[in-house]
Amino acid sequence: MTQVGHTLTGLACGVLCLPEQATRRQQAAILIVCGVLASAPDFPLPLWGHERYDISHSLFVNLALILILISVLWKWRATLGGWRVLLGGSGAWLSHLLLDSFYNHGGGVGIFWPFSTAHLTLPIPWFSVIPTFPPPLTLETARIALIELVSYGVILLLAIGLKRQRFKSTEHVCQTPPA
Repeated sequence: MTQVGHTLTGLACGVLCLPEQATRRQQAAILIVCGVLASAPDFPLPLWGHERYDISHSLFVNLALILILISVLWKWRATLGGWRVLLGGSGAWLSHLLLDSFYNHGGGVGIFWPFSTAHLTLPIPWFSVIPTFPPPLTLETARIALIELVSYGVILLLAIGLKRQRFKSTEHVCQTPPA
């Protein structure tokens, strides 16, 4: 999988959790953070990422890390945009595990590690993996990235549409009736 799908899904989570009162700068920061958090299990750190796929793609390990991060950030939740932003960032992070299960790259995702060696595999036939990093600039790589852009771009567009619809309905309710 390329980072295209992870980033677009992270942005969709960010869009859905944006506080209405947030400034443009705050909105941009939330969207950037959610886009980055969606790739957290692939960060190239020692004993993490693709070096230790079993650990970095474990639901339990990621939930523990998210809970630690939320407990550290909890006292600043109002400054950060509220609990919805923390929940949106968590959703962006966890979306990575589900998205990786859509790719038939051999073994699925060991999502239940260390409690089970079972793997979650939900392959979608048109999704392919780029086997090397950094990816080569080929037509095949471009095709894979374009498929992700179209597939996950739809999710981002749906999130934007839902957010706008919710904003319009909230705006309508908040208007004072004519006297």
